[in-house]
Amino acid sequence: MPGRLTNREREVVVLAAHGHTPKEIGARLSLSYRTVETYKSDAMRKLRLTTRAELVAWAIDHGLFG
Repeated sequence: MPGRLTNREREVVVLAAHGHTPKEIGARLSLSYRTVETYKSDAMRKLRLTTRAELVAWAIDHGLFG
């Protein structure tokens, strides 16, 4: 079973799944580009995802895309 996401990882995943760039996510959440990338990478690793399409599918499956 994939690991649980932190609240911040979940926020980043949802915004990324909606098509926001790391720069846009960083501006919205007051985070640096690198920090956004770290959260996204950590979340994808925990969820065992490798592509953006998988990330979007996961967000849809978990009711986070709307």
